[in-house]
Amino acid sequence: MRKLSAPELYRFTQINSEEFHVSESDTKEFMQRFHPRAFQSLNFGLHLKRNQNHIFIMGEPGVGRIGMTKSMLREAAKRKDIPQDVVLVSDFSEANKTQYLYFQAGHGHGFKQAVEELITQLKTQLPVVFDGHAYQLKNQQLENELAQKQESALEPALDLAESLNIEVQQNENNFVLFAVVEGERLRMADLKKLDEPLQRYFMDGLDQVEEALNKGLTHFPFLQHEFMDAGKKLNTQVANEHLEPLVDSLKMEFGENPKIKDYLDSLKEAIVSKLHLFWDQSAEQVTSAAQTSMEELLAEQSGMSVFEVNLLIDHSGLKHAPVIYEQNATMPKLFGYTINSASANATDTLTLAMNHQAGLLQKANGGFLMLSVQSVLKDPEIWSHLKAALMSKRLTFEIPSSSSVVPYHLPDYPLDVTLVLIGQAQHFYALQEIDAQFNRLFKVQVEFEVELERTPEHELVLAKQLASEVEAWEDLPVRPSALERLIEYASRLVESQGRLYTNKAILRDVLAEANAFARAHDKGEVTREIIEDTILQRDFHTGLMEDYYHRAIIEEQVLIKVSGHHVGMVNGLTVLTVGRQSFGQPVRITAQASAGDEGVVDIEREIEMAGPIHSKGMLILSGYVRGRYMKLKPLGFSASIVMEQTYDGVEGDSASSAELLALISSLSQVPLRQDIAVTGSVNQFGEIQPIGGVNEKVEGFFKVCKARGLTGQQGVIIPEANTKHLMLNAEVRGAVEKGDFHVYAMSHIDDALGLLTDMPVGEEREDGTFPEGSINARVMKSLEKMNEKDSDHHH
Repeated sequence: MRKLSAPELYRFTQINSEEFHVSESDTKEFMQRFHPRAFQSLNFGLHLKRNQNHIFIMGEPGVGRIGMTKSMLREAAKRKDIPQDVVLVSDFSEANKTQYLYFQAGHGHGFKQAVEELITQLKTQLPVVFDGHAYQLKNQQLENELAQKQESALEPALDLAESLNIEVQQNENNFVLFAVVEGERLRMADLKKLDEPLQRYFMDGLDQVEEALNKGLTHFPFLQHEFMDAGKKLNTQVANEHLEPLVDSLKMEFGENPKIKDYLDSLKEAIVSKLHLFWDQSAEQVTSAAQTSMEELLAEQSGMSVFEVNLLIDHSGLKHAPVIYEQNATMPKLFGYTINSASANATDTLTLAMNHQAGLLQKANGGFLMLSVQSVLKDPEIWSHLKAALMSKRLTFEIPSSSSVVPYHLPDYPLDVTLVLIGQAQHFYALQEIDAQFNRLFKVQVEFEVELERTPEHELVLAKQLASEVEAWEDLPVRPSALERLIEYASRLVESQGRLYTNKAILRDVLAEANAFARAHDKGEVTREIIEDTILQRDFHTGLMEDYYHRAIIEEQVLIKVSGHHVGMVNGLTVLTVGRQSFGQPVRITAQASAGDEGVVDIEREIEMAGPIHSKGMLILSGYVRGRYMKLKPLGFSASIVMEQTYDGVEGDSASSAELLALISSLSQVPLRQDIAVTGSVNQFGEIQPIGGVNEKVEGFFKVCKARGLTGQQGVIIPEANTKHLMLNAEVRGAVEKGDFHVYAMSHIDDALGLLTDMPVGEEREDGTFPEGSINARVMKSLEKMNEKDSDHHH
């Protein structure tokens, strides 16, 4: 048994102030030092050139997974090429189809502008060209030619009429024929006045002329057609002459690859074939290329969208390959969506395509996309589409299911992106379990540990990192002493003098609260004292339940003695966790032993209030008693053990040493001290094993003793193995230093037995007996006595 001195109850941090002020903290360096395992595996993963090496980052939220991963991805992105801009345009070979054009990063925007300018320019220029003098002259010429040809087609008929003395008058849309007799013009009906031979002559003549005229007229539709064709040819030629130089200059500027040249050529043809869109004419009259179908009549309503250019991906601002982080992924965000304008009618899918906005998968293409696992899994559709895209290395915009987005044509999009999922270990293992493809896709597993060895180097690195993160807040200055206290707090959080909790978010929260605390108390900086007060205030804020429990003890609703002696009764220690708050709570453990052969009965187990680990602890007690006192002959006994006044189930074996002490006290009828509480688990040989929550347990008992009044005798016995976990609060350390409270460490149950009874425990002799007057001897005696009575009874 060892009594601990105040310095052993806590480990202070001392930051080397010179080193602290010298160097800046750099995220990568921090990660290398603080998360070496994560750093190495991520670094390795980023150099893997194999297929499908997507990355899964796991760790507790707050350790800095996102910030550190981002900064490493940016490093890796600098080694990659900046991906191309992507432009979506019509594929003129087929109605409503689209195609992608690729440009060097930053050039897509210029192309979009140039094409849009061309179209706007043409809308004003073409009508001017067609209203211009040169065109009008040529058009007039065609009309004159037509008139001439029409005249010459009718010439034979007119000659015939003249020779037969028949006059031909031409009206708007028909011919009127007269017989000319002695200067008088007679209509058909008036011929009856003439004598028979003359009458017949003219009747015959009129018929002949009419027939000749009809023959001439049959050429007219053909001539008209020829004229229209010539007009269309003229229009096409004029339009081409106007377009050629404009399109050529675009080719000069953007035609770096054949695909773009081809597009500009077909754009030119499309403009010529849809000239009517630039000019208030119906398609039939305008160009030689137009053939009108029902489909095109519909399309004409939206016609101009064929010439639109949709800049899907614009990488103009990028310095390196993209690194995109999205915390809240949705289908539209990842796969793209369209802005549905009210004007677009249902048939006009092209307008929809031209309003398509690229999703993050397209934007991150050629780089890295970081997503939170939870947001990806909340919608099974996202996960299945995402996997399909990664497996096939392309995005397909299929005809939509009820909820997806694409009622228009977009070609498949080649995908070369590294997906980085950020989650916790349980997500990773669950996905591995339920999804066969998961392992094939995610070859890189990066684990951020949540605790780390507490070395001066690590302390310094953590302090620098926190200081640099807080600098951005532009709040009160933080003294190194405050960071030292914070690091000690990080040690307390993992319950170990030798380890540090790496969750920076929690430490930053304390700093934020400390800033508020300092301002509220008119302090100009955050010091060690401020952090200390902040932590106390935190405990107070969340400490309502703890208060209830302690008040129950102080007001003696829960019976706990903190002075005096009692047989078969000892104070054990438990830890209760309510929400974010854990606190220690003493609990009375009692044992009653009598003759019988039931062995140790665990009352909690009998009523099914105990968990399996607690029940296991109880069976170990029977093992200890048998091994210690019944090596030579079996001795029956019955004993019941219980944790008094616990009502919500008992789990864990951290009270098994206290339970054993109560049992031995009850068997030997030796009273135990009530001013010392005991925690620790025991094995069948009586050796003491470490337990959890040691700090809370010690502090909890101290609080109760302090409230009842410190006697200077009170204290706590903990397992020797737990001494390196002690990070006790200042109040307990102060009391220990003054000698008002004591912390003891035991490695065997006999240590505690000696301290709690102030009697010799008794070493086992060679023959299995114990020295007279020792506790162990009294236990043997009492067991033998119980069994004697029993055998007398049988005689």
